[in-house]
Amino acid sequence: MLCVLGAPAIAQDTEGEAEESPKIVKIRDRADDKILLEFTHDTWLDGPGNIEYQVPSIGFKAYFFSDYTFGQESIVSFAWGFGVSFDNVHSDAEFRQEVDLEGNTGDQELIPIERDYEKNKFATLFLEIPIEFRIITKGKTPFKFAAGIRGGYLLNDFQKVIDTDGKVKIYDFEHISTFRYGVSGRIGLGPVQLTGYYSLVPLIEDGKGTELTPISMGLAFTIIK
Repeated sequence: MLCVLGAPAIAQDTEGEAEESPKIVKIRDRADDKILLEFTHDTWLDGPGNIEYQVPSIGFKAYFFSDYTFGQESIVSFAWGFGVSFDNVHSDAEFRQEVDLEGNTGDQELIPIERDYEKNKFATLFLEIPIEFRIITKGKTPFKFAAGIRGGYLLNDFQKVIDTDGKVKIYDFEHISTFRYGVSGRIGLGPVQLTGYYSLVPLIEDGKGTELTPISMGLAFTIIK
């Protein structure tokens, strides 16, 4: 008889324990944005007024970062890294350089193409070190803001023109700036942000040809936290 009466009491205690079991809440760590991929429209400012640029001119950038927060629970951090910037500028102009009878070269000038052509672009590849100050909130879809600078070393440059005579590719133009630096920024939510870069160094060395300022704008993707 005691066993029968005791059974409901045991069951009731078990149900009470089940009702009081704590809920499991997932805590999301702050994103470190270790890998940054950018697809951008690249162009030049300050060029001749008779030059037309193609929109879009797609470029690609990729960076690997180390992120350091200002305090264990802080949403503000400093990050630095390394990567590459491959810039493409499509236009209706090409670079030309005069050479005198003694073999001395003149300025590197951007001149409109006067013949029929199918495709024309000028491309640069820079090895870059980016530095960012960041605000990244926590949560499933964090707000992200970053501003900083990027310094780069020129690895390669070339001009490609496809016309009625076929494809011509010319490498290593004279007077292209070997080193450059500029300001960068990005803002967005979650893994996608708007991004931009403004070079503080002209494409061609000062006084050596057409004055051109490289800029880029597009979308940044931070898929890996």
